[in-house]
Amino acid sequence: MTVYLGDREETHDVTVTVRDSDDETLFEQSYQLSDGNEADEDATFPASTDPETVVVTVDGTRFERDWPGFETEQLPCDGPNTSGIEVYIENTDGRPGIRIEPDCQSVGESR
Repeated sequence: MTVYLGDREETHDVTVTVRDSDDETLFEQSYQLSDGNEADEDATFPASTDPETVVVTVDGTRFERDWPGFETEQLPCDGPNTSGIEVYIENTDGRPGIRIEPDCQSVGESR
């Protein structure tokens, strides 16, 4: 998982939670994104899990999205890479918003 700040002039408190089909938390991390801390890359969780839902809270506003499925063109991933997502924190008409895109990421240690 990678989290990016879309507008570097903004500052946002962000929490990203990934849950499985049983609503168990597979991953959760909080960030304060700003110009000096505009991204967090390669935050991983165990590859043996089956993510289903991504919940992103930006400055108290909650967004819930389905984990991108294998119908997405970029997935499944090849070789030593594993399926992941990129979360973009954006500003839409003065309100926080998110965009989630599937990605293939190198397998690293779990946090």
